[in-house]
Amino acid sequence: MSPSASSPSFIIVGAGIFGASTAYHLAKAIPSASITLIDRSPFPCPLAASNDYNKIVRADYGDKFYMSLALKSQHQWRTDPLYKQFFHESGMVNIEGTGLGRRMIQNFKDLGVESKAEVVEAEELKKRYPLFWDTDYEEAKDCYINPEVGWAEAASALRAVIAKAVEYGVEYIDGSVSKLLFDDEHDCFGVELKDGQTLEAGKVILATGANTARILADSAPERPELQAGDRIIGAAVVCGMAQLTDEQVDLYRNIPLFLHRVGGVHGETYPPTPEKVIKFTRDISFSNFQPHKASNQSISSPPFDQPNEGQQDVPESLKQEIQTVMTGIWGRQFSDNDMKISSYRICW
Repeated sequence: MSPSASSPSFIIVGAGIFGASTAYHLAKAIPSASITLIDRSPFPCPLAASNDYNKIVRADYGDKFYMSLALKSQHQWRTDPLYKQFFHESGMVNIEGTGLGRRMIQNFKDLGVESKAEVVEAEELKKRYPLFWDTDYEEAKDCYINPEVGWAEAASALRAVIAKAVEYGVEYIDGSVSKLLFDDEHDCFGVELKDGQTLEAGKVILATGANTARILADSAPERPELQAGDRIIGAAVVCGMAQLTDEQVDLYRNIPLFLHRVGGVHGETYPPTPEKVIKFTRDISFSNFQPHKASNQSISSPPFDQPNEGQQDVPESLKQEIQTVMTGIWGRQFSDNDMKISSYRICW
């Protein structure tokens, strides 16, 4: 496929949330553009980090500029018909010991945003959310609460955004990109798929997450200035999902998002999903560095030589980290109610 000289053309590699959103908004902004979105399977790709039960939708960040961007995003989740069907306002608790909660409240004030966020003592938090009576509060200096935070049904939202992009004229291709294509002036003009097919466009956009460094290295190993280096390092976290009974769903239906950032816990949990699942995440990332001989560097990326990139092949040590999160957040509550992890995932 060669791009038309009369209209802009784009190839977007990776159809996770960044690639899908880019395709969707480009198609809306430039209806005449030729836009191709590529990923390794029919959408949504099961290996994408955003193809998940849920993701947090919040503007609560210590960086004021990032908060301002997230506020715009949060508004879209609440108001845009495409997104709001997947948004659930549950509130959020963040236990931490660095004063972040107070800084976030100040950021809201500095940006002129009215917020219901507040910092309370542990005993007050227990009164508001009695289910968290046995949480590990030992090192909790601040308990930050924002009742306006929520979460999104991530996989469903991702599927809907890609479908809408396709409706607007985006071409979705189920294929694996092996490398980028460069001309004699070192400008990127397209991609080559693993089946040998080549695609060309005026602009090529990589939205490839943890695979970015490896794609760059495979494409131009002789060009050190193109390598990701320490600017982009592939990292993963482990998640555990508990399948709930109807009785458990009723019990936990109104819990907030709960982020625990002190002591040895460092994890988070979510309210039940429509699939009756509660997800736990160990919020400590890890890497997987392997030598890349052609470019003479080590690159952290998912283990491509394993089925499904090893996402379901979770070692016992990582499963124990999920237990640490469960115990730290729920204490005896999860054991008293027979909550057990039914599946695990390494999310890149």
